[in-house]
Formats: sequence, C-alpha cells, structure tokens
Amino acid sequence: MVVVIALAVCWSCSGEATDVPEDTVERDVFMGAYVDLRVAALSSETTEIEGDARDSILAAYGVTGEELTQFIDTYGENVEFMRDLWTEIEGQLSERLEQNARNEENEALEED
Repeated sequence: MVVVIALAVCWSCSGEATDVPEDTVERDVFMGAYVDLRVAALSSETTEIEGDARDSILAAYGVTGEELTQFIDTYGENVEFMRDLWTEIEGQLSERLEQNARNEENEALEED
C-alpha cells in the first residue's frame, strides 16, 4: 500500500501533463486572458468584473471561462509547469499594474 501511495505522489509531482485534451487552450492564451481579467478586476477595485467586460476579454482571446478552468484542471497537478506559469503571470501583472499607475500619474499631471 505504501508503495502505491509513493508512486502516486511521484507521478503527480513528475512535471508531466498526461492526457491533455486537444481542445485545451494554449499556455499563452491562458496567461493573456488571465492577466487581462485580473487587471480589469483590480482596476475596478473588486474581485470580480462585470459580465460584459469579462465576456469581452474572453472573446478577445477566443476562449470561455470553462476553457480556462479546463486548462487549470489539465495542468493543475504539474507542479513545475504551474509554478513557472504563476511566476510569469505574476511578473506580467506587476508590469501591467505599474504601467497603469504611470499612465494615471501622467493623466493627472496633464489635467493640472
């Protein structure tokens, strides 16, 4: 029994995604959509964005909310892949938020 559990743990942490459905969205599409959705939510000072704004962002990437969830379900057990993904997403979010802050500063200066 211990061997079976050990093998299951090793398999889940092996970094290999198995049985990836062909219709799973690409990594870059997931990242772009996720970053845009988070920036929109943070810009509205809530954790959620309006349905129309959400739908517009998803449509721009050609994905649905369900497809984003499927991406997480597909790769969620691939620890290395997900670590790298969230690290990159965090960097992109930081860059976008910093750029938005600079843009707001510039707009405020132009109004004065």
